[in-house]
Amino acid sequence: MTEAFQAYINMVTGVTKTTQAKAAATARAMLKQAGLEDVATEASERVTKLAEEIMNASRTNRELLQHFVTTEVDKAAARLGFARAEELEALRDEIASLRSELNEAMLRAAKAEATKKTATKKAPAKKAAATMSGAKKSTATKSAGRKPPSKRAATAERRPSQGQA
Repeated sequence: MTEAFQAYINMVTGVTKTTQAKAAATARAMLKQAGLEDVATEASERVTKLAEEIMNASRTNRELLQHFVTTEVDKAAARLGFARAEELEALRDEIASLRSELNEAMLRAAKAEATKKTATKKAPAKKAAATMSGAKKSTATKSAGRKPPSKRAATAERRPSQGQA
């Protein structure tokens, strides 16, 4: 009698996973031990109903046990500073999104800088050419009548006299 009762307790508490056939066999074994086997064959509807009740109780208790264990594990993990897989995946997704945004921003900045450099190089080049040609003309007209200074005169101007040092 204790085997059938132990099987019943295990099924109801959710310790073992129950199938319809296993629940029906357990219900028959309990009725047989109680001396109600003959009645059970006559009342197969009752056996089926009892088997369904055993299965429902087993499923419900197993779900409650799983929920309890999951809750306790989550609490312990939180105390230890562990992150759940869902949280970690969400953070990974956010990092990937931020990386793509950063890459796009860097590309836009590089394109803008390249455009700016191209525009800057073109515009001053024209001004510099005009300035250079004007500078050459003015230098050429100023120095046309003069001789360039000699090297000795330039060196003498740069050296301080010995008495002034």
